[in-house]
Amino acid sequence: MKINKKIFWIVAISYATVTFLLNNVLHTIIGRFLMQLSYLALAFGLILFIYKILTISIKQFVYNRKK
Repeated sequence: MKINKKIFWIVAISYATVTFLLNNVLHTIIGRFLMQLSYLALAFGLILFIYKILTISIKQFVYNRKK
């Protein structure tokens, strides 16, 4: 499923705004939950990025070694 860039950015900015308002301005439990969800997504993204870099590096190393 491919999402339109415009829709993606609208959803991302809306999520960031709602999270900021609920967590930092109103200090609600829902805001804290959304922040934890954001931190979890950030950690998952970083781990996935490192994994992809390592797999590409290993494939390149094995390919160059065979030559």
